[in-house]
Amino acid sequence: MEDLKGKEILKKLKILMILRIVMVTLFLVSSIIFQIRLGRYSDVPAFYLLVIAVYLISIVYALLLNRVNNLEFFAYIQIIGDLITETFLVYITGGIDSSFSFTYIITIIYASIILYRRGGYVIAGISSILYGGLVDMQFYGFFEALPPSASSTAEVFYKIFLYVLSFLIVGLLSGSLAENLQQTDKILKEKDTDLAELQTFYKNVANSMSSGLLTTDLKGHITSFNRAAEDITGYLFEEIRGRIWYEIFNLEEIRSVFNKLEMLRIPFRFEGNYVRKDGAKLVLGITITSLKNESGETTGAIGIFQDLTKIKEMEDDIKKKEKLAMVGELAAGMAHEIRNPLASLSGSMQILRNESLLSGENKKLLEIALRETEKLNRIISDFLLYARPTPLNKKKCNVNELLNDTVTLLKNSKEYQNKVKISMQLENKRLMAEIDPHQMSQVFWNLSINAFQAMDNGGELIITSKKKAKKGRHYSDDSVKDYIEIAFKDTGNGIRHEVRDKIFYPFFTTKDRGSGLGLAIVHRIIEEHRGEIKVESKINEGSKFIIHLPSA
Repeated sequence: MEDLKGKEILKKLKILMILRIVMVTLFLVSSIIFQIRLGRYSDVPAFYLLVIAVYLISIVYALLLNRVNNLEFFAYIQIIGDLITETFLVYITGGIDSSFSFTYIITIIYASIILYRRGGYVIAGISSILYGGLVDMQFYGFFEALPPSASSTAEVFYKIFLYVLSFLIVGLLSGSLAENLQQTDKILKEKDTDLAELQTFYKNVANSMSSGLLTTDLKGHITSFNRAAEDITGYLFEEIRGRIWYEIFNLEEIRSVFNKLEMLRIPFRFEGNYVRKDGAKLVLGITITSLKNESGETTGAIGIFQDLTKIKEMEDDIKKKEKLAMVGELAAGMAHEIRNPLASLSGSMQILRNESLLSGENKKLLEIALRETEKLNRIISDFLLYARPTPLNKKKCNVNELLNDTVTLLKNSKEYQNKVKISMQLENKRLMAEIDPHQMSQVFWNLSINAFQAMDNGGELIITSKKKAKKGRHYSDDSVKDYIEIAFKDTGNGIRHEVRDKIFYPFFTTKDRGSGLGLAIVHRIIEEHRGEIKVESKINEGSKFIIHLPSA
């Protein structure tokens, strides 16, 4: 509080010093010109001395201003110094007949402004003593430079009485007024502080919310936007201040609410698709309610929205898993039951094949039957691997080594075609992850074979790996700090948009050959490793399968 009072006095003293220079220069210079032209009694050199003295003492005040600790005492010194200057001015301009006696009143007023009521009283008293003493000494002939006053004793003392009374009244009134102004200013500052604290509190509350919060006027122009809203939309408040809400969000439901906002009695909630500033697609849950003032009048709208993208993805995953679990349990039981007689059938046909009694045509038919039996056995084996996976045998492995080993095996397998070029763009360091190397190699193998099959006419398979730090939406598992990104990009025909969400379903395939289990097995293995897999594809440009695995 004392520090605040000191700053206030310092500010007022600086203004006083500037005004002193301006006023004294104007008064004294104009007085010199006026008295010289009229030829009235005056000591002209004294005027110049007074002007010089005021300038010099003002320089001294300026030098001392930032060095003085007790600014209130320093203010008294300056103001009393002004009174002495004014007394000398009155003395050299005629004493009781001087036109500058009013300058005492100006000093009393600004003393009250700077030092409040007590300062006004003190300076009014000192002004009375100085003026009364000067006039008394002039009347009794103490100053030879001043001619004796022609006024009678009663007139002189009446004039002293009037000036002293005016000094005291001005001191009383200006001091009281300054005190009231101080109290009013103090109250206003306290209210400003309370208001600022309240605004800061509400701003902190809004910015601490995990949901996006915005307010608009009746026409939908955005007037506030919290930090979560900036994070969800990708826009800063400065970018969209004053813009229309439903143009930014591009949702027809928002526009329809604003058409009947004043009739909105209960909050209106809906879900909609939204495209962030960076192009990311989100699902938002939005609640709109009317914003009312203290009179209950609708002045705008409040919008609260949440990013439901992960929740929707989780719901879809849960539905997918529930569906697959039901089908999987049923099919796994059937596959197991089919496998046993299939094994007997295959063994019997192999025995028949070795019999020399079979003719050439029958032997060819038997070879076809054996081949299809083996194919069916592989499908059942793959399905059982998907439906009843073996427990993970995790260990820390270098992902780059597994990728290199997989590519080596691919180039020596019958599935590999020379017309497909394999390019490796692996990060030049060890990328360690805690994985089951056998199952992860199966993932890499299946994705590579899938790419080969998408490029019947040749093309390029680009395999990349890199380590990334988790940022925002790029990885859904909150416990993961760093992750490894592995990508398999082909230059094939691409995947149609309408089937893209189904490619990880078991038995779903768009190819003439294959069981439709390869990508389903990939998806399950990645999930068991707390990883993620997604696909990006453009027709006639190719597809890119991206795997995210927690880094070890």
